Formats: sequence, structure tokens, C-alpha cells
Amino acid sequence: MEQSKNLENNSEYKFKQCTKCKQHYPATSKFFYKHRNRNDGFDPWCKQCKRKYDESYHLLKKYNLSTLEIKKMLKKQDNRCAICGIDFEHLKQIKENKVPQLGKPRIDHNHNTGKIRGLLCDECNLVLGKCKENPLILIKAAIYLKIHN
Repeated sequence: MEQSKNLENNSEYKFKQCTKCKQHYPATSKFFYKHRNRNDGFDPWCKQCKRKYDESYHLLKKYNLSTLEIKKMLKKQDNRCAICGIDFEHLKQIKENKVPQLGKPRIDHNHNTGKIRGLLCDECNLVLGKCKENPLILIKAAIYLKIHN
């Protein structure tokens, strides 16, 4: 439900309540995604709630994983990348200051079978993708580095 509140500078601002978390925010595109089919022009959920929902929906739809299963995987991997071992919490603190969404664990899966292999950092996930998930290329790259270092 929308309501008007008078702020310190005596300007009228419309506030909107997120129907998910029940918090009140200014009815602006800073806090709500635009929604052309809504009377007020904004989605009923705040951006933060919408992002959380979209992320969990994506996990379920694409990988058939719940957020609980992801948490179990993180615990099993000691909250670290399965390849390089970097701590995801530490990585998140470093990366989020530069680019939002970086530093989050990436779900590594076999693109042919869809089988989930583990959770990786962005860099390790990109390395696997760039070498087309071919272990031979990775072995050759390791040999190359050993010879030329």
C-alpha cells in the first residue's frame, strides 16, 4: 500500500511497502523494478527481495538445486573453491567492492550431462570454460607453464 510521508526537506515522497519483506521504501526505481502492468509502475517486491527470489528460482530451474542444497555444498567444500581453494567469503569482500555479483560461488556442471561437479570461484570457472572443459588442454597448459617459468 502506498503512503505519503513528509521528509525533512518538506518534499512529498511516495513510499511503497514491499509485499514480500513488508519494509517501506521510496517508490522509485532505486528500490523497485519498473513494472508497466502495475498501477504505480513498480514491481510489488523490492529489488532486494526480487533478486533473492530470482536467484533461487534460477538455481532450481537451471540446476534443480535449492538454496539449502547450495549451502550443503558450501559446507562440504569448507566455503572454498573446489579448484584453487580460495575462501568465498574473503573473495566476496574483495570483489563486491569492484563489480557486484563477483565473488559468489559458481555452480560447475558438466555441460553434456548436466551433472553438478562442485562450486568454483569466477576465475576457475572461466578457466574450465576457456579450455572447453578438456583435461588434456589443462595438462598441456600446466606443462607449458612449468617449462617456461
